[in-house]
Amino acid sequence: MTMAPEIDMDADFITELTAKVPRRALAIFAHPDDAEFSCGGTLALLARLGWNVDVLVTTSGNKGTKDPGVTPQFLAGEREEEQRRASAILGANEPVFLGFPDGYVAADNELRGLIVRHIRLTRPELVITWDGFRPGFNHRDHRYTGQATYDAIYPAADDHLYYPLDKEEELEPHRPVALLLSGPGEPNYHVDIEPVLRTKIRAILAHTSQMRGRTEREMLEMYRERAKQAREGGLDGPVHRESFVKILLRR
Repeated sequence: MTMAPEIDMDADFITELTAKVPRRALAIFAHPDDAEFSCGGTLALLARLGWNVDVLVTTSGNKGTKDPGVTPQFLAGEREEEQRRASAILGANEPVFLGFPDGYVAADNELRGLIVRHIRLTRPELVITWDGFRPGFNHRDHRYTGQATYDAIYPAADDHLYYPLDKEEELEPHRPVALLLSGPGEPNYHVDIEPVLRTKIRAILAHTSQMRGRTEREMLEMYRERAKQAREGGLDGPVHRESFVKILLRR
């Protein structure tokens, strides 16, 4: 069992963790393009800082189209390839797909077990996923991916009596240091992504099946307009930012 590095609870924990070795992050999301939209800037920053960044996607996005002539099988292959290109742009490793059909993700024992195995395999200090507990309208695949990840991290991934068959692969229990929940109702942690905004946009645009011909210039203007509105609204802090609920996982 690995021991989590000690961090200053009052400091910026990404800065704290970056000063330590190893530095590994795991993003767990439901569909290809989820990670890029929700935390692509954060992942790009981590990669720039020397972190090893992994992406786990619970589906292959096989229903993400309005085109009646596209089959689920074709779309899944196309979207997986788009995710590979996007991950490379961010500086992340080759993504892993669990292959659940869109709309059929459930926060059940099967999904938790697969996430536990991946956590034990990649051994991240930081996990980023959807906020599966946010009230209001939300895609079920997002909700259940977030909830399953939350439950996989603790206690399952850290306890050798959960999913003991992982021992046959010599995968030891592991608890990350921190969890970031993306898309939250009430965030308590923000990452300034202005230095990597163009990288985030390029990674988003790698998902060509979803972006309908939008250009980097158009996307940049959209983000700049949002920033302008945020400033005019009196937003305190960085205007180009990604927001999360931060949870530190103490022992």
